[in-house]
Amino acid sequence: MSNNWMVEEFFHKTFSMGFKIKQYLHSEQSKFQKIDVVETDSVGKLLLLDGKTMVSDKDEFVYHEVVSHIPYMVSRNCKKVLIIGGGDGGVVREFVKHPDIERIDLVEIDERVIEVSKIYFPDCTSGLSDKRVRVLPEDGFAFIKRAKNEYDIIVVDSTDPVDFASGLFTDEFYADVYNALTEDGIMMNQTENPFLDEFGIKNIYNNMRKVFPIVSSFNAPMLIYPGVYWTFGFSSKKYRATDLNPAKMGHMHSLQRSLKWYNMDWHKGTFSISNFHKQMIGQE
Repeated sequence: MSNNWMVEEFFHKTFSMGFKIKQYLHSEQSKFQKIDVVETDSVGKLLLLDGKTMVSDKDEFVYHEVVSHIPYMVSRNCKKVLIIGGGDGGVVREFVKHPDIERIDLVEIDERVIEVSKIYFPDCTSGLSDKRVRVLPEDGFAFIKRAKNEYDIIVVDSTDPVDFASGLFTDEFYADVYNALTEDGIMMNQTENPFLDEFGIKNIYNNMRKVFPIVSSFNAPMLIYPGVYWTFGFSSKKYRATDLNPAKMGHMHSLQRSLKWYNMDWHKGTFSISNFHKQMIGQE
């Protein structure tokens, strides 16, 4: 970060995005990573982990709503949810909007991300006080290996596939997730930008297909992520991504009026992806 701009380089340092900084709000080195919060002119407050953009006031609702409400609306009997990563709390905030969910476990290895987010992103962390939420500050890899046939939905809210997060994109990890899910369980994860394929998107999807019988992809715009065009994975043991649960439509019809991005019409259409998208993820 320079004095006036936060600039992040991507795609083998041939592409960059930048945000003009109004003021520096927070900076620390935790046990695991560098945590910064800056106030920008364009996207409001911006959370950075090791210099990488994570969450902003401007667009956080898109990511958090789609990875939460899509699997919820497909699931038939959603009682227990696991979120790996996601210390900013945004995914938890969305899941607590569903009263039929009985427990939401947030496994975040870095407690400082949670504490910093409580200060600077209080709307994101507002769901953490819900009595159904357990915040578990531990290693997601070890946690998922212990869980068997326990969760109806697992959201892998990870950073890019580098350093300690790289293991969250392997077939070994996806197999552990599969085993931790109930018989009709669903996994959601972020799968990068196909235009800037720095991390091998096709390989990520191939790893998911090795484990799950149903794997689909969709995109939603993320203003602060490289190239804005962002993809997400839906991996399921039983139900297709567009198999919305009729029993939940009344509840969601009422709820979606208060949401900023998700609605059921968008859900049904977003899995109709382009030829380019299909090619990049290796979809026939």
